[in-house]
Amino acid sequence: MTESQCVDHIGFLNVPASFEFEGGRLTLSPDFADLKRDVDSYTNADGFVYPPMSYKAKLNPKTGSERKIPGTERPKFLHQLPPSHELYIDGTTDLIEARRSLAGFVMHCFAFLFGTRLQFHDWSFDGRIPMKSAVSTRPTKAQAEKFVSKAIQTWNEKLDDKSHTLATNVLFMFSRAASPEWDWEQFLFEYMVFDASYKLAESVDNCHAKRHEERFNAVIRQYGLKNNEDLIKGTVRLRNHLFHEALWDQGQPTTAQSSEAFFASHHLRRFNHRLITAILAGPSEYSSSGWWFMGTTAFIK
Repeated sequence: MTESQCVDHIGFLNVPASFEFEGGRLTLSPDFADLKRDVDSYTNADGFVYPPMSYKAKLNPKTGSERKIPGTERPKFLHQLPPSHELYIDGTTDLIEARRSLAGFVMHCFAFLFGTRLQFHDWSFDGRIPMKSAVSTRPTKAQAEKFVSKAIQTWNEKLDDKSHTLATNVLFMFSRAASPEWDWEQFLFEYMVFDASYKLAESVDNCHAKRHEERFNAVIRQYGLKNNEDLIKGTVRLRNHLFHEALWDQGQPTTAQSSEAFFASHHLRRFNHRLITAILAGPSEYSSSGWWFMGTTAFIK
């Protein structure tokens, strides 16, 4: 395969635009309008695509007909979405290797920016996929291109192979954290993202905290993020009780608790988005904005 042929396909990014960035481009599929109509047709009113139903069947090898096995119908564990964009990374000669490296990182950068989950066209998702943005900012084309270019620069200049995997996983898990439906599960995933982001900050900028509960203050100082001591203390308390005692706000997971617990994952998600932005592309007006407010915030670099 020649370098010019090494174009991959990813989806589904519900953004009708093409992007150019340092080291590559993301080009809108010529069939985007038709593909979007198909995806819209099976997107739930809540803004998510859910796994389709599946079943087991017995195949008649002579006739090619199949007979559904009763009692086997269930939502698919893994499912796919059509590709909406073509991804090209300069210098790529091996698509599979690129997927595990820079191409995968770039793909998840776009998922991070536009609040969705993305995958290569012949790889699969688990669970539900947001078609409406699950982040509180709406970057312009120019802002997205600038962020991805800066993130690639960080990838090339500040990260080793181990940190490459960590950076990609941070983005992947941030995107996946939008899919759980219980508040305590969302919180669990978001705190996992925060801990991994702290480790990434150690690798990129030598950010360090002596104790676990000091990690928030360490990244706040390092990147100029806004502080809210009461919310941070509450977040750490919820984490400690959930991780170590299986308590969700002093109660049982899957039961309704306080409004503080309900909103905790949303606050933490907005904090994480600002933190990751600052780690990968440097501090900005956006990353230093308040993260405990509802509504849309301008993505300013």
